[in-house]
Amino acid sequence: MPLIYEICGDEAWTHTSAPLNRYWCFFGGVLGLEPQMDRLETALRLHLTRNGCRQEVKWSNLSPRNLNLYKGVVEILIDHIRHHDLKYRQVFLDRTFVHVPSPEEPILSDLDIQFRICHQFLKHAFGLAHLLRAIGGFDRVFIRLDTHSSQRHKDKLCELAERLPALLKRTDFEVKVAFVCSHHLVRLCACDVLLGAAGSYGNKMHERRIAGSVKMTEKQKCRLELAKFIYERLRGVNSESRASKSFNWFESTGLDGDTRNRFLHKIRIWKFRPRNFVIDKGWQNDHLDKNGNYQGPEIVVPARLDEAKDR
Repeated sequence: MPLIYEICGDEAWTHTSAPLNRYWCFFGGVLGLEPQMDRLETALRLHLTRNGCRQEVKWSNLSPRNLNLYKGVVEILIDHIRHHDLKYRQVFLDRTFVHVPSPEEPILSDLDIQFRICHQFLKHAFGLAHLLRAIGGFDRVFIRLDTHSSQRHKDKLCELAERLPALLKRTDFEVKVAFVCSHHLVRLCACDVLLGAAGSYGNKMHERRIAGSVKMTEKQKCRLELAKFIYERLRGVNSESRASKSFNWFESTGLDGDTRNRFLHKIRIWKFRPRNFVIDKGWQNDHLDKNGNYQGPEIVVPARLDEAKDR
C-alpha cells in the first residue's frame, strides 16, 4: 500500500521594516502520515470547540484571556509529536551572518529570499531523502502551506517542490503543494504559534519597553510565559527521543553522526547560513542595547567560509 505523508508549514517574522530583528524569516512545519495529521486536526478542533474559541489561533491573537487555551493547543501538538510519530521542523535566518554575493548572483528581494528559504526548508529539513519506502506502492507527499499574495512566487515554489524527488534521487514518491488559508487548518495555526514564540523570545521582545515605562505590558508577560512553556515542551521531547539534554532554539540540531536523523528526529532546528558570509557582531547579544535593539555593524571576516548546512 502506498504511504501518504503530509507536511503542513507556516512562516513568521518575515517582515523587514524597521526596527529589524536579529532572527527572521522563520519557517516551521509538521510532518506525518495523513491519518496521524487528521488525528491531530480533530484533537485541536475539539479543544477549541470545548473552550468556545471562535477567533483564529495565531501568535498575534494571544492575550492574557486566552493564554491557557493556547497552552492547550501546544500540549496537544507536543503530545501528538511524542506519541503519534509526527516530526516538527524549524528553519530561520540570523542577521549575524551577512551574505556576501558573488558577482554573477542576481539581486534578490526580501520576498525572493523568503521563498528560497522555504524551498530549502522543504528540500532538506524533513529528511525526505530518507522517507520510509512503501511496499508495492508509489508514495505521495502533500505539502500544505499558508497562502500568499504573490502568485508568481507560489507557482515557482510549486514547480521546484514537485522536482524534489528527482533532486533527492527518490523517484518512488511524488510531491504536490497546496496553498491554504491558515484558519482552515488548526494544525497550521499551531505552527504559527510555535514560530511566533520562537521569534518573540529570540528577539527579546519581552525586554522592549514602551516609552516612559520600566515594566512589561500584560501582553508581553503572557507572550514570555507561553514562549518559555513551548521551549520547555520542545526541549522535553528532544531529551526523551534523543537521550540528550542539549537543545537550543537558535542553533542547528546535530545529526548524531547519521544523516537519516534529518527524517527520524522528532524535533529539529536549522539556523540557515549562506554559503559565503561575513559576521556582523553588532547583532550579538552583548552588542545590543538594553532593549535588545541593534546599534550598528561590527563586521568580522570568518577564518573559513562555511556552507549553509545543518551540523
